[in-house]
Amino acid sequence: MSFNVTNCISKSLSLTDANITFTGEIYEESINNLKTLVYEAILTYDSSSCPVCGNLDSSRIIKHGSKKSIVRILPVNGQPAAIRLKKQKFLCKECNSTFVAESNIVKKYCSISNRLKAHILSTLSQKISEKDIAKINNISHSTVSRYIDNDFKKYSPPKHTLPKNLSFDEFKSTKNAKGAMSFIMTDLDEKRVIDIVENKQLYHLKRYFNRFTKKSRKSVRTITIDIYQPYVSLIKEMFPNAKIIYDRFHLINNLSRALLKTRIDAMKLIPVTTMEYKRLKRYWRLIQMDFDKLDARDFRRWVHFKEMKTEYSLVMEAISVDETLKETYEIYQILLQDFKRKDVKGLKKHLKTFESKGSKHIRTAIDTMLKDFEYVANALDYDYSNGFTEGVNNFIKVLKRIAFGYKSFFHFRNRILITLRLKEQFDM
Repeated sequence: MSFNVTNCISKSLSLTDANITFTGEIYEESINNLKTLVYEAILTYDSSSCPVCGNLDSSRIIKHGSKKSIVRILPVNGQPAAIRLKKQKFLCKECNSTFVAESNIVKKYCSISNRLKAHILSTLSQKISEKDIAKINNISHSTVSRYIDNDFKKYSPPKHTLPKNLSFDEFKSTKNAKGAMSFIMTDLDEKRVIDIVENKQLYHLKRYFNRFTKKSRKSVRTITIDIYQPYVSLIKEMFPNAKIIYDRFHLINNLSRALLKTRIDAMKLIPVTTMEYKRLKRYWRLIQMDFDKLDARDFRRWVHFKEMKTEYSLVMEAISVDETLKETYEIYQILLQDFKRKDVKGLKKHLKTFESKGSKHIRTAIDTMLKDFEYVANALDYDYSNGFTEGVNNFIKVLKRIAFGYKSFFHFRNRILITLRLKEQFDM
């Protein structure tokens, strides 16, 4: 009867330790102010060695009473559950020391079962607050925080090896961080976060990268960044063999913002009550759109237009109210096509042609690209971009918002790293 009860409960709780015997007694008890379902069980076996002195003579090791402990397990039907485990104590006659029986369901000196720990880690891989994780697993918030910090307390990337293709970016940090923005470094080949640095300021990053060996820094082939000059200085000094790649998205976004500002400047010269003003305001998305994506066949009615128009004819009429806007629009579309075709020669030719044309905003964007054209050309020659890193940044922002902010950078960094590492494992 005892075997059947033990077998039934063990299977229902997914326990594999044959040395645990359940008495069949199950009751409710308040543990840490939680109404908990408690299972009575006994852990016993014959010990063949002493962990203190190493004695292997089993005849000199005798059973010596017992010790009760509570082992927290996974919730049962949504209710907190635990095992009140009566552990066998042993006495070694060789060294007169006592020790307690151990089980594979829980680590020594720990009251939380291994399966519950595994479940906590699996929930950490999700975009969910630590308080909610604690509530789901019926444990304290401090326990969840402790698991995060213990696992990544001493984590640091290996100093003798660095990935061949890196990406740099930044995100808004915590209140107690030394800098307003923190630095993030990712491996573009493996699609993983390498490390997060508290401060993105140049002197701080130089000190950080000096920890890596010269050989590992010289082995880096490419580094993809947004248009940020301190990163350029950093790479030239610390990574002598690395090619700098300006992220394509940021380059195109610079041109897009220039067109946007030009449209706004044009609107300021037009009375707000006119149809021309209303068209520029209402259809700004179509004006910003890639020329090739505009429909030039389907005629339909549009607000602020009397005649039926296609998307193409709508845009052409809307921008015709201002010559500078029209010229800037044409420059933007030509440069956009160069980026789409990855035409380095064509892009350089057009940048020089339009250097003194269009609005002041588009000229500024063109000057920036001409100044660092080598890095712009690399953006077209290589397939690397900051897309993955920007996705990680977005993930970090969501994580921070869900938690209603973090005070400690150390803990926030650990949460990001452990969540992303676990997410990679569970997504495989």
